[in-house]
Amino acid sequence: MAQIVLGVGSSHSPMLGTPPEHWGLRAIEDKRGKHPYRDGIYAFDELVELRKAENLATQITREVWNARHEKNQQCLDYLGKRIAEFKLDVLVIIGDDQGEVFLHDNMPTFAIYTGQKVFNKKASKAHLEALPAGVAIAEWANEPAECDMEHPGAPELAEQVIDRLKEDGFDVSVSSKTPVGRFGDSGIPHAFGFYYHRILDDLKDCPQMATLPVFINCFFRPNQPSARRALNFGKSIGAAIRSWGNEQRVGIAASGGFSHFVIDEELDRRVLKAMEEGDEETIVQQPDYFYQSGTSEIKNWIAVMGAVSQAGLKFRLIDYVPCYRSLAGTGNANTFGLWT
Repeated sequence: MAQIVLGVGSSHSPMLGTPPEHWGLRAIEDKRGKHPYRDGIYAFDELVELRKAENLATQITREVWNARHEKNQQCLDYLGKRIAEFKLDVLVIIGDDQGEVFLHDNMPTFAIYTGQKVFNKKASKAHLEALPAGVAIAEWANEPAECDMEHPGAPELAEQVIDRLKEDGFDVSVSSKTPVGRFGDSGIPHAFGFYYHRILDDLKDCPQMATLPVFINCFFRPNQPSARRALNFGKSIGAAIRSWGNEQRVGIAASGGFSHFVIDEELDRRVLKAMEEGDEETIVQQPDYFYQSGTSEIKNWIAVMGAVSQAGLKFRLIDYVPCYRSLAGTGNANTFGLWT
């Protein structure tokens, strides 16, 4: 039978692929919108006023940015090495699509990729030009360095997972290739590309490893799953893997999170502590207004927590690196962890 031997979690923020001297570029975009934060939605200036007691000016100096950038890069390198060391046969990557391939004319809550190959493509000129300020500069982290690449898919495991999900009451979408999407290039979205390129260096140290992309619609109303639903979705995936007849070593990875585009360290530390203690109820009982915008990607981690829950693996936080980029508290709480 297959064994789940590893769980991984990593943020995939553009800040991770941006030199720290350019972190302020993304703050330009922050000023234009409104942002969910706890139980409200705020304009940028309202957040500045709301959070002025936190003295966030101390968090957005070049010295702090340089130090946190270095910590982020060390964590990413470490995760890549650990994944390679486990000599996995399959890595299941649970991520979300941010309107890259699944659009509002067809936005599944859950989708399983069933293709024989996964295509990670270089962004076209039109793709790069469509990205907001502070995002295009980081696109290199999500795509192969020189040319489009294809990586082995895991269609047999995908079918096993789909069958178990149906038994457990999940109406899951399937896709044998990524839709063309809004950029017209039909490559795998950045939540997955970040693992392929930045963390795994285009699978150079684990060319034998197949990958299974699993999509959760964290971002977009009205069909976001609840935290409890994401947890149970992960448990069903874990049960499917453990009942798979092939003698395979399987890892499960979460892509995204923690709190952003407004950082909430209290929420993050509460959830991470619960993950370390295996306390599912604390996590799923957080009001859903916490799990909005980019913070919703915590649900990818919750699904991985569910998937490894019966495999005897324990969560360990590698590092938590809150990277603020403005006085409004916008930025990304970059987070890195392992279940071993």
